[in-house]
Amino acid sequence: MSEKHLQAGDVLPPYNGKLRLFAMRFCPYAERSVLVLNAKGVEYDLVFVNLDHKPEWLFSFSPKGTVPALEYEQGKAIFDSNIINVYLDEKYPEKPLQSTDPLRRAQDKMIVENFAAAQSAFYTAAYNSQALQPNMVENYHKGLEGLQKEIEVRGTKFLHGDEAGLVDFTLWPFLERFLSLPLLGKTEFAIDSSKYALLLTYIEAMKTVPAVKSYCLAPETHAKFTESRAKGDPDYNMLDTSAVCCMRPRKKKE
Repeated sequence: MSEKHLQAGDVLPPYNGKLRLFAMRFCPYAERSVLVLNAKGVEYDLVFVNLDHKPEWLFSFSPKGTVPALEYEQGKAIFDSNIINVYLDEKYPEKPLQSTDPLRRAQDKMIVENFAAAQSAFYTAAYNSQALQPNMVENYHKGLEGLQKEIEVRGTKFLHGDEAGLVDFTLWPFLERFLSLPLLGKTEFAIDSSKYALLLTYIEAMKTVPAVKSYCLAPETHAKFTESRAKGDPDYNMLDTSAVCCMRPRKKKE
């Protein structure tokens, strides 16, 4: 299995008829779509791209050169994780990841929206710490407190219910990365067990979800990539074990 990121000048791998997701291994937005594809159990290929030296062909699938982008037919694609994930949930309805209740779906979207300030604070802390303001730390913890309150109110193992769903897969990539901040010296962003016991229980439960377990990375790995990016030389290929192919096939579970 290779996690090499293709860059400008590299040839687009041949299309083989499967869904194909263009991503960056350390991108939380791309991870959202990886998790949904994994949860759906559909076959797909994964192509990682270097976002500092983007392959020319990436713009054929994503006009702004962003990831994720999903090639659903040869040469035809949709982009943006929210758009991709709703499409996948409707295209492959055998295992629905959203509630059938319109109000519950709206409430799930509100949870994600209310968590946005915490995500923004994370990016500032990780990549532009000189611009970090006290109110950003406060907003980060308000986001965590709000999420923990939602978990308490719903009273289920996951926000979606007894099994993880789209709302969980949307939030998880950032929670996964939040755990790396104390390793970068940002101790004010620690998720302390004395304050966030229920949230930490939720985090541990998410780590056991097969769709997550097969893709998530340790806090130490995220910290290492963040440090390289903060220095202006992101080590995209730090996980690559092959210099030959960037394709990562997923097989449908029997």
